[in-house]
Amino acid sequence: MHTVEEAIRSRRATRAYSEQPITDEVLDKVVALTLEAPSAFNAQRADLVVVRDQDVKDAIFEASGQAQLRDAPVVLITVARADIPEDLEEILGQKRADFVRGYLGKLDQAALRETAMKDAMLLAGFALIAAQGEGLATSPTTGWNEAKVLEAIGLGGREDRGVGLVIGMGYPAESPAHPGRAASRRVENRY
Repeated sequence: MHTVEEAIRSRRATRAYSEQPITDEVLDKVVALTLEAPSAFNAQRADLVVVRDQDVKDAIFEASGQAQLRDAPVVLITVARADIPEDLEEILGQKRADFVRGYLGKLDQAALRETAMKDAMLLAGFALIAAQGEGLATSPTTGWNEAKVLEAIGLGGREDRGVGLVIGMGYPAESPAHPGRAASRRVENRY
């Protein structure tokens, strides 16, 4: 286990994984920590799909051409739910759910998707750090055909779902060097 700072500073995109399996205990911890990610209004409009099945990973490879997604022991997919959740009352209570439903109800489909995609990206960021904290390596990817990824995970044809990130995850078989960062991208107050 790493501190948060160690996890952030040591995380690298890793495309080669060892044969060491990820135990259910470790995977469950990564998933539980990932699902602690914040979301707008706490409406939790993003899901985490955990893929271990090789046939599904093969289909994701076909959608991306990225071998690390086929070869990783586990693939995580953050899915944006571009709709108004039916379980808002259970999550938020009636008063807050009514407010959130009213706000989301004013958005068109594109805006619903955009806000849910932001939640999916928060989920993905937490997944990367949670995995690193457990000694796992990750490869976050954006180069895939969304419709084919959705089809692979059983959501084909769902206009109300979108893919945030597809993340290969496993114990590392390589140790990529730090790729470097610009001296500073910090901007004070405004450009």
